[in-house]
Amino acid sequence: MWKFTYYASVEFCILRVTCHEPWFRDIKEYFRGWPNQELKPPLKFIYMCECGFYIYSIAALLIWETRRKDFSVMMSHHIITVILIGYSYVTRFFRIGAVVLALHDASDVFLEAAKVFKYSEKELGASLCFGLFAMSWLVLRLVFFPFWVIRSSSYYLCESLNLLEPYDMTLYYVFNTMLLTLFVFHIYWWILISTMISRQLKNRGKVGEDIRSDSDDD
Repeated sequence: MWKFTYYASVEFCILRVTCHEPWFRDIKEYFRGWPNQELKPPLKFIYMCECGFYIYSIAALLIWETRRKDFSVMMSHHIITVILIGYSYVTRFFRIGAVVLALHDASDVFLEAAKVFKYSEKELGASLCFGLFAMSWLVLRLVFFPFWVIRSSSYYLCESLNLLEPYDMTLYYVFNTMLLTLFVFHIYWWILISTMISRQLKNRGKVGEDIRSDSDDD
């Protein structure tokens, strides 16, 4: 329940802070004015919360959470996310960083809601939220993320950098490598989600157990 509350609260705050910004819907504006983009206090606070949450998530995976089949992928995801948050903060890629956070947290809201309903044995609510989770994952992480975010960082970022300079070239390739790695993780998890959808259809809409539930020892 606490994770649902966290994701819902953070997603609300991110959208509240960014959705009225002129750059939020225009990928050409993500890097315009860099490196002199303003980091407003509310967005800075969100950055700190998100970074702290994923640092906690790394510790939780190592210490007390069950190690599932995707442990190595999940751990890699959390580590890259922490680095990416810190990297976008230090390099002042605030705008695109905020968009990435907004896209990713949205689907997690539906996932955690589905878990709450599942644990409460309310199958209809679990099925509806899982369906919303799957659709949001497909649209936000497999469509918007590559065709909006990565497109912007791959193409429009070049307009703000001098790729002949070693520092600028490093910024470009490190940032895009991390984004592309996240996208690969998204594809991997989409395969697992698709398998769960198939099981759900066979079970007449009932959400089954997490396909990752088996440990690595099984």
